[in-house]
Amino acid sequence: MNKLLLTLGVSALSPLALAKPVIVTSIKPVSMVVAAITGDKADIQQIVSSTASPHDFALRPSDLRKIVNADAVVWVGESLESFLEKPLENANKEESSIEWLALKGVKLHNFAEEHEEHEDHEEHEDHEDHEDHEDHEDHEDHEDHEDHEDHEDHEDHEDHEDHADHAGHAGHNHDGVDPHVWLSPDNARVLAEAVTMRLVYLDSDNASYYKGNLAKFVKGLAVTDAEIRKSLDKVKTVPYIVFHDGYTYFEEHYGLSHAGEVTVSPERKPGAKKVAELRHEIEEHNVQCVFSEPQFSPAIVKSLLDGSNVKTAPLDPLGGEIKLNQNAYFSFLKTLSGQFLRCLS
Repeated sequence: MNKLLLTLGVSALSPLALAKPVIVTSIKPVSMVVAAITGDKADIQQIVSSTASPHDFALRPSDLRKIVNADAVVWVGESLESFLEKPLENANKEESSIEWLALKGVKLHNFAEEHEEHEDHEEHEDHEDHEDHEDHEDHEDHEDHEDHEDHEDHEDHEDHEDHADHAGHAGHNHDGVDPHVWLSPDNARVLAEAVTMRLVYLDSDNASYYKGNLAKFVKGLAVTDAEIRKSLDKVKTVPYIVFHDGYTYFEEHYGLSHAGEVTVSPERKPGAKKVAELRHEIEEHNVQCVFSEPQFSPAIVKSLLDGSNVKTAPLDPLGGEIKLNQNAYFSFLKTLSGQFLRCLS
């Protein structure tokens, strides 16, 4: 009798005892990093499906319920997922969420700076080295005040670029920032550390488990990174064109030779003038491959390469086919590097 009561008591308590933290994630790459730390100790609920793009996503009522019921929401940031900003505010989840772009230590790339350098590289270099600021106020304004007349302002600008004080994320100002931070192994480590801290706070009973998973992730990341760097070294001088300008973190990390992009933003289709420019770039730079993306129709790339011998292959920046487990992020990096390698070899 007592044994039966004891069994019933355990059963009654078990749903509460086994309750896991609910971590809502925005996109697949975020889920990959989160899964590396949670293991089987938390419930991950992803909002944007693995076959969709966050660039043109619209929330459903079920997604709003996920946000309301979440213990924490982990997302990239408003410059990629603007559809999440208001719901997080309405659900009073801003403080408990983890915004990747806002984390201290994340290295961010700015689209505006890249395009200024691409359009007028020599003038940009001259401006950076110029010491006579008074004669170049107008030029400084055009270059977004990269060299400030006030030395203290210049120091503040450097701090902003280094993101040393970025954790506060005052004003949510990420205008011009490349949001594809998951393509940098270094940035993935920063998110993993932040997720670990949050899980330790939410589920202190499993603190040592989460911290152990972080240590494994950091070690595995170093090994994977070294393997990829070695394999891509043989093709890093081969020019190629990507579908949209979203691979800079990966390209700069591994020293690849990006020669251009079909479109700056995937929701913008290139016009006839852009297509003509791309065909000229393909010939001028001896481009070996033009990449498409599985989230978007490959018809644009096919028409661009019509009549040419240039290779084409898909690049999946979201890892849609990667199975979600603790090693998913490593598999994602290896798959992406393999896609580069096969088309550039």
